[in-house]
Amino acid sequence: MKMKQRMKDVVVVGFAMFAIFFGSGNLIFPPYIGLQSGAQIFPAIIGLALSGILFPMLAVASVGNVGNTLEDMMKHVTPWWHRLFMALGILIVCFGTVPRCGGVAFEAGFEGIFGKIPVAGRVAFLFVFFAVAYYFAMNKSNVIDKIGNYLTPVLLITLLIVIVLAIVNPVDSIHGGVMSSPGESFINAFKTGYNTGDIGTGILVAGLFIETFRQKGYREKVETRRMMFGIIATGFILLFIIYAGLAYLGAQGTSIYRLDVDTTFLLTSLVKRLAGYGGLVVLSLAVIFATLTTAIGMIATVGEWIEDWSRGKLPYTKAALMLTVIMFLVSSSGVANVLIISGPLFTLLFPMCVVMTFLGLFRKFVPNDGAWKGAVIVSFVMAFFDALNVAKASGLIRMNLDVMNRFLGMIPFASSGFAWLIPSVAGFVIGAVIYKILGKESLPYAADEKAGECATSAEYRDDTSVEF
Repeated sequence: MKMKQRMKDVVVVGFAMFAIFFGSGNLIFPPYIGLQSGAQIFPAIIGLALSGILFPMLAVASVGNVGNTLEDMMKHVTPWWHRLFMALGILIVCFGTVPRCGGVAFEAGFEGIFGKIPVAGRVAFLFVFFAVAYYFAMNKSNVIDKIGNYLTPVLLITLLIVIVLAIVNPVDSIHGGVMSSPGESFINAFKTGYNTGDIGTGILVAGLFIETFRQKGYREKVETRRMMFGIIATGFILLFIIYAGLAYLGAQGTSIYRLDVDTTFLLTSLVKRLAGYGGLVVLSLAVIFATLTTAIGMIATVGEWIEDWSRGKLPYTKAALMLTVIMFLVSSSGVANVLIISGPLFTLLFPMCVVMTFLGLFRKFVPNDGAWKGAVIVSFVMAFFDALNVAKASGLIRMNLDVMNRFLGMIPFASSGFAWLIPSVAGFVIGAVIYKILGKESLPYAADEKAGECATSAEYRDDTSVEF
C-alpha cells in the first residue's frame, strides 16, 4: 500500500470514528465538568480524556485484537453469546440510542434555530433526519467514507468555531469550582467520562471499522494494527481538542451558574454569551450533525448484524431500511419515552462491555476460556441487578428490591457504581481454575488463525516467486 493512500485512509476513517463517538450527549457533559472543576480544569481534562475518549476507542481495538467480529470475541464465552448481545444491542439502538438522536436533533438542534415548532413540524423534521441517515447508511461498503469525507468536516468546523471563541473571547476568567484538589477533579471527570457508556459504543461499532479496513485491502495483521493505531490516534486527538475546549468553556462559568443548573441550558447559555444568536445557530448545527453521524453508524452496525443473523435472507439494505422506519416511529413519540426501555437494557450490557474490552486488549494474559466465561457471565448477572433498579426507577416494573440492594451494598465499590467489579474479577479467577482442573481446551483466537493464514500465503508467494 502506498504511504499517501494509507494516510488518507487513516484520516478519513479516524474522522468517522470521531463523528460516530461524538453523539449529542458528548456536547453537554464536558462543560458541566468544567463548571464543577473551575481552577482545577486541567486534571479534569486528563481524567475525561482517559475514560471518555481513550477507553472507548480501545474497545474497538480489543475486538480487533481478538478477531474481526463480535462472534470472534464472544465465542470464548459461549457459541451463542454474541446472539444475546446483538439482540439486546438492537433493542437499545432501536428504542434508545438512535430515536434519542433524532429527538435531540429536533429539540436541541432545529428548535434551537427556529424556536418552538408544532408536532407536525417535528414529524416532518424527523422524517427528513432519518431519510438522510438511511441515505448515508444504505451502502455498507462506503458508510465510513461518507461520514469521514462529508459529515465530519462540517461537525468539526461548527465545534471549532465555539472553542476558538471560548479561547479568544472568554465569557469570564477561570476560578472557583467545587473540586478542592487536582486529584478530586481528576476522579470526578474520570467517573463522568466512564458513565457516558461510550465503551459500549466501541464494542458495538468495532466490526464496522474492522470491515472497512478489510474492504480497503488491509487484511494482514501488521497492516490492520497500523491502521487501528492510526485511526485511534486521529479520533483521540480530535475528541481531546473538542472535549478539552468545551470543558474549558464550562470552567469560565463558575461565577455565573450554580451547580444545579440544567446541563443543556449551561451549554446554550454559555454559547449565547460568547456569540449571541449566531453562536446558538452554530451550536444547533453541531447538535444536528453530531446526532446524525451517530445515527448513521448505529443503523449500519445493526443492519449488518441482522443480515448476518438471517444468513443473508434479509439483505443489509432492506434491514437498514426496516430499522430506520422503526427508529423514526419511536423517535416521533418523544425523547422521554425512549429512555424507559433503553435505560435498563443499557445498564445490563455496559459492565459486560467493559470486562470484554480489557479481556480483549490483554488476551495474552487470559489463561483460558474459563476466565472469559467467569468474568463476562458474572458481570452480566451483577448488571442484571442494577438493571432492575433502573427499571423500577423509570416505572417499568414494580418490585421490592430492598433485600437485593442491601446485599449489593455490602460489595466493595458498590456505592461508586462498580458493584460488578470485584465479583467479575472473582469470576475470572474461579472460571480459569475450573477450566484448568477439568482440562478443557480453549478456542484459538481468530486473529491468530488469520495471521497464520496470511503468513502461510506470504511464504507460498515467496517460495513460488521467480527472480529475473
